[in-house]
Amino acid sequence: MNHTDPVRQALTRLVESGTLRAEQLEPVLTAVNDALRARGAAGRVRWSEIVAYVGGGLVLAGAATFVGLGWDRMTVPARVVVLTVVTALLLGVAAGLGWSARSATGRAGAVQHRVAATLAALGSGTAALCAGVVADRYETLLAGVVGLSVAAAGYALLPAAIGLLAGGVLALVAVTGLLEVLAPQGGAALGVGYIALGTLILALALGGRLVPRGLALGMGAAIALFGGQWPLLWEEKIWGYSVTAVIALICLALYTRERTWVLIVAGVAGLTLAIPEAVWHWTDGAVGGAVILVLAGVVLLAASGLGVLLHRRTAQAGPVS
Repeated sequence: MNHTDPVRQALTRLVESGTLRAEQLEPVLTAVNDALRARGAAGRVRWSEIVAYVGGGLVLAGAATFVGLGWDRMTVPARVVVLTVVTALLLGVAAGLGWSARSATGRAGAVQHRVAATLAALGSGTAALCAGVVADRYETLLAGVVGLSVAAAGYALLPAAIGLLAGGVLALVAVTGLLEVLAPQGGAALGVGYIALGTLILALALGGRLVPRGLALGMGAAIALFGGQWPLLWEEKIWGYSVTAVIALICLALYTRERTWVLIVAGVAGLTLAIPEAVWHWTDGAVGGAVILVLAGVVLLAASGLGVLLHRRTAQAGPVS
């Protein structure tokens, strides 16, 4: 749609009325037309990006279908070959798009960057599966380490939210595999590993090493809370709700510095879990499930109120990310 004539006519009327000086007409006309073109470009459907996502998804879905139908009949070398080819294809296309994105500018470069990061994240997942198939022992550990290495390399070259998520999931797999080796009998101590991983992610996010920052903080807090709840699975109730409550309070304290809403969510969720668990343990379950539900609701409201107060106290220091 050509906006030049009506825009020029409108500006000419402003010149004739004295609102706009004659020498200002052309610069204003150029600026208005540039803004209209930019608006039109932003509103167009990014078909190339959609096609690339669908293509990557079809490659992965096709490989998954092929593997699922013939997995039991395939030998280990055949499984490795299939997963290696899929991984190489995903990472190869990601590398090509990533290289192209470096020389591209504007919207095209951003689209290529996102697609490349998505394909790299998918490739890290298939690389982890391939490593797990190759291993004859410690499959979870090897799969997690290999997948995390690929995800970390992809994220370093193509930082994006999808790459951060892939790295977080594969780091959790790697830590789980490591804990299985170090503590094969299991136990509440396994939660320490998850808390350490969550703390590491939080520290890297606070240090500006991980972006998007809010996503990294939320992921670290969620993993740490998961680790805090782990002792409950092994009848170590006191440690479970105590550690969970401490982690929740740390998240709320961090919010006063970071002003990221995910920290409030993590803090509220942690307190909502920990306090009813503590009451249930202290009363040996005598209060009943209905009372626990009511208590959980009260705690949730109180924790939410605390979050609102923290938000109000820090709102003037800057916007919430």
